[in-house]
Amino acid sequence: MTKRQTAKVNMLIAMILFFEKYSITFATFVQLVTEITGFTGSYDQLQLEIAQQALKISGVTTTKETNLEKAIKLTVKSARKARAWAKNTGNAKLEALFDVQISSFAEMTQSVVINSLTTIKTTLNSNISSLTAYKVVATDVTAISTAINLASSDIGTPKQAITTRAVATSQIEVFIDECDAYLGIIDDLLVPEYEDTDAAMVEAYHLSRNISSLGNKATGLKVTVTNATTGGKLQDVTVTIIEVARSGVSDITGISLIERIKPGTYHITCAKESFVTVTAIIEFELGKISSLAVAMMPL
Repeated sequence: MTKRQTAKVNMLIAMILFFEKYSITFATFVQLVTEITGFTGSYDQLQLEIAQQALKISGVTTTKETNLEKAIKLTVKSARKARAWAKNTGNAKLEALFDVQISSFAEMTQSVVINSLTTIKTTLNSNISSLTAYKVVATDVTAISTAINLASSDIGTPKQAITTRAVATSQIEVFIDECDAYLGIIDDLLVPEYEDTDAAMVEAYHLSRNISSLGNKATGLKVTVTNATTGGKLQDVTVTIIEVARSGVSDITGISLIERIKPGTYHITCAKESFVTVTAIIEFELGKISSLAVAMMPL
């Protein structure tokens, strides 16, 4: 799965737990129970597809794939330690280079992965004397180099594995969309019905609906949008980072999250039909999610 899909699935898991916790509360709201049942069914199908994805990919995984996975794991293990060194020494460029997870390589072609791993390995080796205190030593770099060399050989059918992963990832997206469709209806039923009589439960619902960022070292923007008149969360607001043409849309919790932005100063716009567009200037710092609270005035 992609990082975005993983984040979405984590949110869906939180929703399943929420619905189980408050099942008695919803018992008399027949249509809401029907939609929750439909959501649960789609979620179950999604989990089956996720399991099938692992089986499909493993069915075409070759010796090359196995070596590549080993190379990734070894590189990430040393790179994460090296990132701590880079951060402590104020080397932002190397901190960004070493800021990797295994999932960082999930959607790359094998040739791109090999090139990325080689760059990290070479940089580790160049700074090995400084990294000893961080438990990164020459034998670690040698092991990484060996795994990369094995993965670079012409063994196996990597293209088949990549194609299979792409197909499975696409199928997972279908079931995520189904779950989202049910949640859109559930939003319209649950929130207005209970927001006055059980505000705490509705707040728990909003928190469960929030799609959390993976990890805490990304550089990006989190915008929380409210209605300036009512104070309520504002959904479907388009948040755009002008200079890089990156956009996100606020969810039911009023939150829009845009990640993987290079450090720098950018112009932000928040736009929604029937509301006054809001503009702002934000400075992005490496490894931090910048937060922006926006109250939009209705026209």
